[in-house]
Amino acid sequence: MEKKFDIPGYTYFGEKNNYTGSYANRFNYKIVNGDTLTVTVWMGKFCLAKTPEEDVVASQEFERSPEGLESLKTWLEEKLAEQGL
Repeated sequence: MEKKFDIPGYTYFGEKNNYTGSYANRFNYKIVNGDTLTVTVWMGKFCLAKTPEEDVVASQEFERSPEGLESLKTWLEEKLAEQGL
């Protein structure tokens, strides 16, 4: 199976780092690290701050743990499939 996302392991997030990435130059995501891992998905060529609200596909919170990160990755794959990419 092709790896679509190159998301760092939990150690990266254990240091309270955020992470932003994209797939096919259209499907974008940002993981904000706080008490939880909050991921936001949007479509388009702009950063999240410059993206119209109607282009934001979804946002979801996950437990800040290795298991939560795995659930986040699965959720991202589902959102990607919903967009037909």
